Amino acid sequence: MMSRVRGAQLGAIAITAGAIAVAGCSSSSPNNSASGKTSSSASASASSGGASSGGASLTAAQAVKEAAAHAQKATSYAADITVKTSGTASSTISGTLKQQTTPSPLAVADFSSVTVQGQQVPGGMEEIINSGGIYLKLAELSKQTGKPWIKIPGSDVSKLGGASLSQLLQNGSNDPLTQTQMLSSSTNVKKVGTATINGVATTEYTGTYPITAGLAKLPAATRSKIAAQLKAQGLTTEHFTVWLDNQQQVRKVISSAQGTSEQVTSTVTVTSVNQPVTATLPPASQTATVPSSELGGSGSSA
Repeated sequence: MMSRVRGAQLGAIAITAGAIAVAGCSSSSPNNSASGKTSSSASASASSGGASSGGASLTAAQAVKEAAAHAQKATSYAADITVKTSGTASSTISGTLKQQTTPSPLAVADFSSVTVQGQQVPGGMEEIINSGGIYLKLAELSKQTGKPWIKIPGSDVSKLGGASLSQLLQNGSNDPLTQTQMLSSSTNVKKVGTATINGVATTEYTGTYPITAGLAKLPAATRSKIAAQLKAQGLTTEHFTVWLDNQQQVRKVISSAQGTSEQVTSTVTVTSVNQPVTATLPPASQTATVPSSELGGSGSSA
């Protein structure tokens, strides 16, 4: 069994990953299902060529506003993601992420590269978050438990890092769909060029916005869930570059913000939107359930 000290450190890795990247995606209308008319795969061809179907006739502000409207209606996304945090909490997480809100909240991550406080996590990390808890595949934990996966029950998640399971399964500031909604608050957004992202022609825009203004663009339920996260980081102003296809769907976002204690930079390349997200949970024989007492939480000592 794990010692409380080692367990707390590894538990922090799980929560760090969850809080930074595995945070769910934006709420949506029930009419926008994975098979709905707004469904869009990032590998689809931009047959109209660049932004000619609307982007060319739109101002930069209008294009970003349309992108925000699409993002608010989306129910899921898949993306390649890298998030770097420096300062009080130093970490780098890089890999793939898939998230959905309907028909049931689910996040599936495969972070091939994870560094926490300057130390590389051997073998990276795989993570599944659903309503039952966090499933985590981490080599160091496997050595100590004798099982490839550990499960942190949902009731114990908040005892690790203060974030509840529902918060990890709700909107996060590094979710590209949430980010895109916040971009529409920028008053200085401008077009800077064009680029091809994963074979799709896009138009590139850049700008800044105050975090408070960005939050105001989010639905109330979403805003309340991530405002505390951003406040804790002391972030005040976001700098961004976003690439939109000819339907004003977000294809890539790079954002950075300097806070009082941290600097956060994320690069997210969207590979699909409104496509079903599935995960096969590891069987009980391959899973060690780890209570909060083993991870530095409350309860009896191991």
